[in-house]
Amino acid sequence: MKTKSLFLASLSCLFLSAVAIAAAPSQKEHGIKVGKKGEITLAQATKVGDRVLEPGTYLVQHRVSHGDHFVRFKEFKQVEYWAWTDPGVNDTFTVEENAGEIKCRVEPEKESVKDTTVYTVTENGTQRITKVAIRGENVLHVF
Repeated sequence: MKTKSLFLASLSCLFLSAVAIAAAPSQKEHGIKVGKKGEITLAQATKVGDRVLEPGTYLVQHRVSHGDHFVRFKEFKQVEYWAWTDPGVNDTFTVEENAGEIKCRVEPEKESVKDTTVYTVTENGTQRITKVAIRGENVLHVF
């Protein structure tokens, strides 16, 4: 009788584990195509490395220094200024603000990347950049 109870308890635990695994949300990677001038627009706060990029438009750049790879994110901000020469006239212009340069590691890609793409996943409601593929390169830049 004890063997039957132990078997049923084990089977129940196995069934509950299978249901929990099936119900867990899967992380689907989403690709954001980078514009011709290297810009992306983030609709929500997005984590990359140890930084958080606020919603907005960013310029994505890649650089290599002493064998280390980095991806730089520069935010485009609209700034309003007051014209000293003509009181009462305000205007806006766009500035680049360095949001961060994050060190990454590279992983080989089977063929040359056709379009620069930023890949994201959503974890616990927060978007996170996982990797960047740079057009013309045969590696992925992984965070």
